Amino acid sequence: MIAGIDIGGTTSKIGLVQDGRVLQQTRIPTTGHADDHAFADALAAAVLGLLKDGGQGDLRAVGIGAPNANQFTGIIEMAPNLPWKHDVPLARMMQDRLGVPAVLGNDANAAALGEWRYGAGQGFDDLLVVTIGTGVGSGFIVNGKLVLGSAGNAGELGHMTMAIDGRSCTCGRKGCLETYVSIRGMRQTYAELADDLAVLKQDGVKCIADAAHQGDTAAIRTFEETVRWLAVGLANAVAVTGPRRVVLFGGIVRSGDLLLAPLKKRFHEALLNIYQGRVDLTVSALPDDDAALLGAAALTTLDIT
Repeated sequence: MIAGIDIGGTTSKIGLVQDGRVLQQTRIPTTGHADDHAFADALAAAVLGLLKDGGQGDLRAVGIGAPNANQFTGIIEMAPNLPWKHDVPLARMMQDRLGVPAVLGNDANAAALGEWRYGAGQGFDDLLVVTIGTGVGSGFIVNGKLVLGSAGNAGELGHMTMAIDGRSCTCGRKGCLETYVSIRGMRQTYAELADDLAVLKQDGVKCIADAAHQGDTAAIRTFEETVRWLAVGLANAVAVTGPRRVVLFGGIVRSGDLLLAPLKKRFHEALLNIYQGRVDLTVSALPDDDAALLGAAALTTLDIT
């Protein structure tokens, strides 16, 4: 039995994983805790609660996916989207509380690992997995290995500069892909096109999708702009690592014909000639929560030596 944990900006998901299946799961708020130690206490309590409620077998390890995670040190390094603006040694904190080995890795890398082993990436030794939500995360599989880089958090497609002196990003840079194609980026695009700042307070983009289905010109253009930015960003990534398949997941990519159908067309048009007809673009074969939890658990089996 392995506990998989996915740390998000507002919610953290916890699941018990065995034989490539999420047996049961729960979630706790990421925000609202007194400090990072109180948050670690809450995570450990959630794991123990799942075990008490019906976990079959002993807990062997804990795998954690989190933003700005250094897989080699087990430290979350000043993540801009998390409540704590200092380094958090979460792997050691969880190991101390649960008494089993704990491994921390970048959240998008963990999701890519889950998709590669259990989802739409199975059978592909060269793969790109992109998660689109509050931000944009990505994980690269190259020659059958997860790309980690020197700090265990390589592959930040969302923070590739798309527009010099463009929109300000939470990472401190400007013009990042994330600022145009994430939930926040789409809300900002719509606010600019419709001159409607109220949308910036929404939790997701369903209101924009609903408006687009009703013929709202600004909403339709928001999706068109999102497709344009994302297609070029994905094509740029393909030019670097040459994956055979690109897998997208997140609520936005399930917007049907508003995003996926036009994105496939624009993506293939943006590809280098040598990749034309050789790269498949598809959506995740796993429920969003399962991909993150399975990937986090799989981090515990990854050889990074």
